[in-house]
Amino acid sequence: MSASALTGMSALVVDDEEFMLDFLCMAVEKAGVGNVISATSGAEALDQVEDRQQMFDIIVCDLQMPGMDGIEVIRQLANDGFSGGIILVSGKDKRVLKTAENMAEVRGLKVIGSLCKPMPVHEIISLMNKYAAAEQHASWAISEVTANELDAAIRSGEISVNYQPQVDTKTGIVKSVETLARWFHPERGMITPDIFIDIAERHDLIDALADSILMQATRQGAIWHTQGIDLSVAINISMCNLRHLDFPDRITGIVNHTGMDIKKLVIEITESRLVQDLGTYLDILSRLRLKGPLLSIDDFGTGYVSMDHLKQMPFGELKIDRAFVNGSYKDDTARAILQSSVSLAKQLEMTVVAKGVEVKEDWGLVTELGCDMVQGYYIAPPMDVETFDAWLLNRCK
Repeated sequence: MSASALTGMSALVVDDEEFMLDFLCMAVEKAGVGNVISATSGAEALDQVEDRQQMFDIIVCDLQMPGMDGIEVIRQLANDGFSGGIILVSGKDKRVLKTAENMAEVRGLKVIGSLCKPMPVHEIISLMNKYAAAEQHASWAISEVTANELDAAIRSGEISVNYQPQVDTKTGIVKSVETLARWFHPERGMITPDIFIDIAERHDLIDALADSILMQATRQGAIWHTQGIDLSVAINISMCNLRHLDFPDRITGIVNHTGMDIKKLVIEITESRLVQDLGTYLDILSRLRLKGPLLSIDDFGTGYVSMDHLKQMPFGELKIDRAFVNGSYKDDTARAILQSSVSLAKQLEMTVVAKGVEVKEDWGLVTELGCDMVQGYYIAPPMDVETFDAWLLNRCK
């Protein structure tokens, strides 16, 4: 799948060092890319990109070059709306490389990954294959799935939910579940949430999608309650859902209909969008909190919420993004961010949830630092309700 996709792609490799330029071109060609062009400077690279006769799917760019460096190249690519993938390479400080990667993503570029010199050929090939497979799947799914199909899937209940448990670090008890939307298309198989949520947001279907997920999850929450299972149910809400002032009333109406205790509902909102239209969001979030649900900041650490915004908003839970949890036991920078985030949340009297706990060492560190709950594959993957119930029953034995 990946090899055939790469054969039809074109790549631009940028590095001022002749040996490294030849090495990178060789690695890209070995990955299977059909057309590989090289440039020895940032300025030459941008000239190549601006040549409309040459369209690039992938750019491999060194950061430290005389004249125009890689950071400037990234900035210009973003300004020009480059839509391909980017691999960043550098022989300098790893933190600078990571910062450049973050900058590129913030500017809307698709970063395939970053590599420190010297790197083995197989690492480049692995990144290229991963990107090709993802692009092939995304372009196929987006071209195949229409808004009308998504609308029909929502109406027919084809969009289902999975549940991933959140465990109390002190007791080991499952206290909550995060609800995750899943769409298994009868003809095209699994459609990933990033694809169908994007379609929903662009075609004014996001409210219908949110209502369907909320209905299913809170109905299940009510069933668990009647079975004597005490679980909170967390649901991630798109910022597009918060554009309507009646959103808190819609939430209340659905929860009252399904019979779940609204105080057992957790509304998760990704922080990177919170700073937009602050007045409206403060209005909606305040009314929503008054209705009873707990409000949670999801993926904390990846967005732009200022301390002032954090102080103003009625959040009771902070979920730390997996980027600062998974592997943080061996990454000093990630550990420092994780530790400071936990400390901040504690000072604000917020519950702390660590996402992306995938190995025993992750569990040990987040427990040591004082996270209240953890979520991740070390505990369990997302599961359909039947699998989750069986898993929970077995865990309680």
